[in-house]
Amino acid sequence: MNNTDPTSFESILAGVAKLRKEKSGTDNTESQSSNKEPSSSHQPKPLQQESEKSRPINPNQVINAFNQQKPKEWSDSKTTDEYNRKRPFKSTGQGKTVLVNTTQKENPLLNHLKSTNWRYISSTGINKIFYDYLVRGRSVLFLTLTYHKLYVDYISRRMQPLSKNENNILIFIVDDSNSEDTLNDITKLCMFNGFTLLLAFNFEQAAKYIEYLNL
Repeated sequence: MNNTDPTSFESILAGVAKLRKEKSGTDNTESQSSNKEPSSSHQPKPLQQESEKSRPINPNQVINAFNQQKPKEWSDSKTTDEYNRKRPFKSTGQGKTVLVNTTQKENPLLNHLKSTNWRYISSTGINKIFYDYLVRGRSVLFLTLTYHKLYVDYISRRMQPLSKNENNILIFIVDDSNSEDTLNDITKLCMFNGFTLLLAFNFEQAAKYIEYLNL
């Protein structure tokens, strides 16, 4: 015999139906609220885009290795003056005269020295010249990779009488392939003899170094 109280069972079913109805109503309310999208007019603008638009123009932007040209955005007179004040080089006309050792007479580099004054100087009995070029008091030696491969000890002998000054420059033209090992050796020689190493890849570029050093 089934002793289950029908009144009690019906009460349980009614309670379950009531809970399901309440839960169903809650789910509908949440789904409606989630379907509402915020208005696009109230969305904040990305900070990254604003920062990119407000980023200032760099006045020291280098267009190429030897000619620093101002960007197009710096066209008005006020910004142009500010740009010129910040330029690393001053083009205020020809600099002091560069002294050129007469041993350099056959150097093609001299054909490209067009924007600076220079003249030959030679050694005498009491005045021995150890530099190839003298630019504003700085001794400059000149060397090419092909010549260094033929005469490895040449540049070290040239550096010795100048090494005590520690304000010297070596202009080194890389005019041959397979230069990595040679450049390592040249770099060490410059470090231990007080030379600044300037690499060039043709005679015109080497001449530009001298012109800018003389500004």
